[in-house]
Amino acid sequence: MNTAQRLQQLRKEKGMSQEELAERLGVSRQAVSKWESGQSSPDVEKIVAASELFAVTTDWLLKGVRPAEEPAPARRKLAGRILFAASPAMVAAGLFLAHTGRQELRPFAACAGFAAQAVGLALYFIGQTLAGEKGPFWAAWLDLAGVVPLPLYSLTARAAIVLLDTEMPWETFKALRGAAFWLMYLALLAAGFFLLRKRK
Repeated sequence: MNTAQRLQQLRKEKGMSQEELAERLGVSRQAVSKWESGQSSPDVEKIVAASELFAVTTDWLLKGVRPAEEPAPARRKLAGRILFAASPAMVAAGLFLAHTGRQELRPFAACAGFAAQAVGLALYFIGQTLAGEKGPFWAAWLDLAGVVPLPLYSLTARAAIVLLDTEMPWETFKALRGAAFWLMYLALLAAGFFLLRKRK
């Protein structure tokens, strides 16, 4: 393949007519036609302009030499994937620590749990940066499953106090609050499942 054929190929890949290409490069349609038929060659200025327009190198346009693509280093990809796996584990540990701290009225443990969850989420995004790719669906969904319960529990507890009759027996109140929590939690997990799947 010569320069004329490469120009024609790039123009067709972009879905451009000879007139459109000529207009973009500031030449006549006849000039483009002559370039593509090999009757004449574009000058250096037009080669540079065409390479920018088509996002290729001048070397490729003139000689057909493509630059070697630099693959992401294998170690960075591996590190990213390790962080993807570590993220849900850290979020789950944070959930356990925060829940235990709240149950046992140990505010320091609860705060440490929330901090661990924040670190777990950060690991996911750092993993994306290192791996140079979107994180896997399963890691994102497990992170969601681990992060949602604590704020949702607080929200449903407060809503139950406001909306439900405080005169009802404690066991009934507790059961209704629990049912509201689980319904909302499962609905959020289902919504997260479909939204994260769509993202892929």
